[in-house]
Amino acid sequence: MYALIKETKAFGAEYREVEEKSLAAGEIRIAVEAAAICGTDIHYYKWDQAAENFASAFNVELPLILGHEFAGSIVEVGPGVEDKKVGDRVAIETHIPCGKCYQCQNGDAHNCNSTGIYGTTCDGAFADFAIAPASVAFKLPPSIETAEGALFEPAGVAMRGIDEANIKPGETVLIYGCGPIAIFAIQMARVCGAGTVIAVDINGYRVDMARKFGAVGINSTKDDVYSEVMRIAAARGGVDVVLELTGSPAVYKTVFDLIRREGRLVTIGHPPGEVPINFTKNVNLKGLSVKGIFGRRIWNTWWQLSGLVAGKKLDLMSVVTHRYKYEQHQEAFDMTAGNAGKILFMK
Repeated sequence: MYALIKETKAFGAEYREVEEKSLAAGEIRIAVEAAAICGTDIHYYKWDQAAENFASAFNVELPLILGHEFAGSIVEVGPGVEDKKVGDRVAIETHIPCGKCYQCQNGDAHNCNSTGIYGTTCDGAFADFAIAPASVAFKLPPSIETAEGALFEPAGVAMRGIDEANIKPGETVLIYGCGPIAIFAIQMARVCGAGTVIAVDINGYRVDMARKFGAVGINSTKDDVYSEVMRIAAARGGVDVVLELTGSPAVYKTVFDLIRREGRLVTIGHPPGEVPINFTKNVNLKGLSVKGIFGRRIWNTWWQLSGLVAGKKLDLMSVVTHRYKYEQHQEAFDMTAGNAGKILFMK
């Protein structure tokens, strides 16, 4: 089969033929029909500082098949697999829990003490076929397209963030970032009853995209974010909830000034280093609730998302703007820095 391989700690990747591995007990082989480029893939492709940080944290070994947001049909099941069969259409949960630690046994398997990360601690899915533990395969309902399933992993991050934000009807929600996960979050916030959703980004194309989904878009390179947000949320003393998706340390210099007393901050983007925060002023005295997000709840988030997509409350495919073949990987990764939403590799 052919796969997109990260060979060395240098820019780029190689699309080449590789030998198919045999299945171990509990594994399935999936014919990949659609796969999406994630921010982690971009870091690995460029091999920047974020890639170094992630590689160090999770002991990444090269060469590595890239990609972890995907869906397809099972073509082979390994020994011991009983709840999945050939022909099932599945999407994969990226976090691979051990099932034995305290977190796994107390409802927090998504943040397992020794979690594996699909496409990081094992080969990924930018290939003709992908191998995964059957235990992290989610069966797609008949009403959901396979390409939509490829977006469940990133959309699940947004779903988890929205769930933890505990949005109440009529509340004002501020989302930092207008990338694909943010666009998913805008749709979800509106479904959950947000009165106003504000979205901030430095990319004009993505700000316009956020506006198309009903958000008040703010381009932080042109507009004064504080003035624009407080114009909308002054009566409350700030927004009720912030979802931080950019991972930019600069956001934390001002974000606390935009949240009302007793408001909530949900952090999803990963800053590349330490971020100084005045906890007395910005958290304690404001009575602020802060929640960090790492992955989707297994399987709560997946069922929430599946229900909304199957019920036509969310349109995941509308966030996709470009489709490529694996052979066009350089063009595809170049496009991630341009005017684009979600980018898919399609069979």
